[in-house]
Order: sequence, then C-alpha cells, then structure tokens
Amino acid sequence: MASSEERIINLPGVITSLLGAMVAIECFAAAGPRGLVYPFFDAFAFVPLRLSFLLDPQSVLGALNHGASLDTTSGQEQLAAALNAGAAVYITPLTYAFLHGGWTHLAINGLTFAAFGAPVARRLGAALFLLFFACCAVAGAMAHFALHPLDAAPVVGASAAISGTMAAVVRFAFSPGARLGEDGTDRKAQTTSLRRLGQNRQAVIFLVVWFAANALLGAFPEAAGSSEAIAWQAHMGGFLFGLVTFGAFDYQARRWGAESGESG
Repeated sequence: MASSEERIINLPGVITSLLGAMVAIECFAAAGPRGLVYPFFDAFAFVPLRLSFLLDPQSVLGALNHGASLDTTSGQEQLAAALNAGAAVYITPLTYAFLHGGWTHLAINGLTFAAFGAPVARRLGAALFLLFFACCAVAGAMAHFALHPLDAAPVVGASAAISGTMAAVVRFAFSPGARLGEDGTDRKAQTTSLRRLGQNRQAVIFLVVWFAANALLGAFPEAAGSSEAIAWQAHMGGFLFGLVTFGAFDYQARRWGAESGESG
C-alpha cells in the first residue's frame, strides 16, 4: 500500500524542478526585502505596454495622443518605466510564468500543473517538455498582448503554460485504452489528429467546458476569488498553441525514442 501511495505522488523530475522554482520565487516574494521584491517582479512580469513601446514607441505615443487610454490607473507610471525599459523586456513573455500573485494563486496552479503536466512530461521527456512549456507560456503572453497592447497591468502566473499541457492531454487521454499512470503507458496512447478530435464526444465535451469556464472567469473573476481581472486571453493562447502543436512535439519525442532504442 505504501509503495502505491509513493507512486501516486512521484512526479517527473522536470515537473518537480519547475514547481520548485516557482515555490522558491514565491518564498522570496513573501519574505524578501520589499526593496528587492518589487524591482524583481517589476523586471520579470509581462507588461504589454512596455513591449509595445519597445517595439514601436512612436505608435504608442501616437495612440495616447489621439485619445487612447491606458488600461490601469498606474498606466502613467508604467509608461514612464517603459521609457527606460531595456531589451530584458523581450524575455518577460516567458519569465512571467514563474511569478505568482500569492500562495493561493500558486497552489491552484501547482496542483493543476502536477495533474496535467506530469503525463505530458512523461510522454515528451524533460527537454521537449521544457520547450513545450516555454512555447505555451509565450503563446499565452502574445495572445494577451495582441488584444491588449496598451495594457499597463503586469501579467503573472503559469496558467497559460498549464493550459497548454491541458490541451496536450486532450490529444491523447481520450484515445481508447489510454492510461496516464507513471509506468509510461501514457506514451502508448496514440495522439488523436485535430480532425478526429472533433469526432470524440468526451474530448469535445472537455473542450466546450474548458472554453466556457475560462470565458466565465474572464467575465467574473470574483468567482475564482480574484479581485483583479484574469488574463483569460493568455489561457486561451496557451491552450490553443498546445492543442495545435502537441502532435509535432509528440512526433519528435517518439522519433528520439526510436533513435535511442526505446521500446513501445
């Protein structure tokens, strides 16, 4: 019985490492000196306005001059910060995924990540999973950026990347005989093509519920216990990227497995 319980909580090393990094950063945020914590979050959170200004400062200033309003009351401060922002802004579409808005935010994301990230990590392997996680995070940031280029509110959290892993699971979890256990049987389930996915009733129900739930959270963030707007567009971006591209990642993982002599 004890060994069975140990297997249940035995996460892949890449998942444990990513969660450990997020927990370490949250510990720093909670206990570190405010004079260090605030600049750290300010530097590594994703702020669409800063990226917009870095890419095309004249367009941003022109939009503001022609009556466009910044999305938060702190917009003027963020614009002032954008004036001095350097090339480090370009990495924030990834680094924001390791920052969270408190322990509750991290706990929810951590549990979801452990549940959905683990089977994907076992299927892809550590290196490809890290790349997949990073790409989903960036895709989420870019989706939010595309719709809110003048948003001065910092975006933090791994939700977009986690949404990508949830989409990846949809591509193989509903295949006949699929199992998501740590013994590796999850790697034997065939990846369902996007065309056939629409013919799988369970998968369609999951997709409808997921998109509806995220739309509702975007409209009513208080339902999730948040007093601030939820960047649901980032969730959508990460999810869609994961859904569309997982097949390519999975193909590469199987190819590497075959070249290394892996069976199954």
